[in-house]
Amino acid sequence: MKYESRKFIDLIQSITSKWANWDPLTEIKVGDYGMIKNSTGEFDWEGNIYTSEGIIDIDMTDPALHPVEKEGGEKFIVKSWGVTTKETDVTPEAAVNVALQVDFEFEGRKRAAVMVMYKPRYISLPEDERIIELLKCRPEKLKGKYIVTEVICCPAYMMYMSTNRAERFSVMLQAIGPNTPTDNAGGTAGFTWSSETTYGIYREGSNITTKYIPLYRLKKPRSKFWLPWSQRGDEKIDDSIEKWDDVDPPWDPLDEEGEEDEFYDAEMHGDFGVFNDGYPDNNDDD
Repeated sequence: MKYESRKFIDLIQSITSKWANWDPLTEIKVGDYGMIKNSTGEFDWEGNIYTSEGIIDIDMTDPALHPVEKEGGEKFIVKSWGVTTKETDVTPEAAVNVALQVDFEFEGRKRAAVMVMYKPRYISLPEDERIIELLKCRPEKLKGKYIVTEVICCPAYMMYMSTNRAERFSVMLQAIGPNTPTDNAGGTAGFTWSSETTYGIYREGSNITTKYIPLYRLKKPRSKFWLPWSQRGDEKIDDSIEKWDDVDPPWDPLDEEGEEDEFYDAEMHGDFGVFNDGYPDNNDDD
């Protein structure tokens, strides 16, 4: 499949507004800026607001401006349309060695995608008004670019994209070594995935000493972000990062092989509320 990464990323983005990192070992940092590669869906890095010279004149080493990191619970499961998940209760006897077990059921007919992250951690830009002002100081290099405002990292992940056939399978994350991964007193404990999948595209990683980054969020400032207040008119605009626009895919709607469907027919695909660009319109009645 020539465009497997783009198809998987598109399926995940359509349901979460976040972007899948096809190779979670590829480092993506909060504050990175760049574009999305149309052919693969991968992030095309150009720089980082914390390290690139000539972006801002203010010292970004101020601890108050550093990215904020917080825990995200035991797991984070993302699934596209056409797939259902069920977490299996682990028996007390198995609980020592089994960290997570999930059952999947794919309807078939169309490709579907799932992503599982174990013990995710969220890293994001701080809620500090100075970040907004900093970005406005030197907009030239950032105009038209997308900014990574959040990354989700974890010590173990699983990604799967199905074919167009119905199937069921399970994945299990098991602890290995003489100690539990959370204790890791001897430094030899870890994780390993096991699965029964046979048809689709399956990727995984597990290492308690590795920071995998399977998912990240891209934002772009609103169109009037770079305008001085004197040119904005009477409209009051909330420039906070949370109010920035999520980034839409740069490609036309994709077919089952990840090819751009230039003759996309919304009615034929069952998408009755769409913009002219082919993406779902959630505000049909506005």
